[in-house]
Amino acid sequence: MANDRAMEFLRMPSFIKTFSEATSMNELRIPPEFVALHGANLPFDCRLITLLGRKSFPVRVLNIASGCHFYAGWSDFRITNEIVHHDVLTFTMVDAGVFLVKRYNPRTGCPPLGDLQATGYGDSDHSDAPDVDTSDDYVPTQSEGGDSSDGDDYAVEAGVLDEDGCPTFTVTFDSSNINRTLEIPMSFWRRHIRMISLQDPIYFNVNGDSWYIMLDHNETKIWVKRGWRRFKERNNIVIGVRCHFKLIDRNEVQFYVWFDRP
Repeated sequence: MANDRAMEFLRMPSFIKTFSEATSMNELRIPPEFVALHGANLPFDCRLITLLGRKSFPVRVLNIASGCHFYAGWSDFRITNEIVHHDVLTFTMVDAGVFLVKRYNPRTGCPPLGDLQATGYGDSDHSDAPDVDTSDDYVPTQSEGGDSSDGDDYAVEAGVLDEDGCPTFTVTFDSSNINRTLEIPMSFWRRHIRMISLQDPIYFNVNGDSWYIMLDHNETKIWVKRGWRRFKERNNIVIGVRCHFKLIDRNEVQFYVWFDRP
């Protein structure tokens, strides 16, 4: 019986899309081939659901000269589920106008961990919710940041090249910084990464799973604006943990992260 259900699911109409910020922010074009084959079962009002199935999202189909598009409601689905540039999405029509949407991280080829575990919406790998102490007007003070500060300690603590030649900085968490957001040393960034990349999201990679991180900065400091709180909780970062951030991609800024635990 289970095998029959699995085969039935595999035979359901489906299509795949790569999300692009250039074309898919407010609408998503449905492949014409899918519409040609299955358009008769495509109502004006559709619904999108995710793997956890906690909520379905109404989305309206717009049929214009350029084709059929998920239109009204698509941006709400995209924002709530934190879909970002180059995410790969599969759409399986499990009922008339009802699509199961599954996302794959292009860097790992796997669904983000948060899409597979029962965490609440707004608390996934691509969280849009600001972290504690990272509101729009938040600026770290000169005393914040622990080992990630810019100063004489940088050359020893945060600027050493790892054995494989990848720049690495390290942060040790104690009572002075455990409840604050993460800072990335400005000297480290200037030395190894283009400044224009501060405008884009970066990624922390832990054992093959990527975490979406948004930054903010001023003239002297760089700090995590969104994503650090959940990264810290899910990786059990507590007082005494020492985090190493190895820069493995300087273009689409990506760090491999590992931990020394007390």
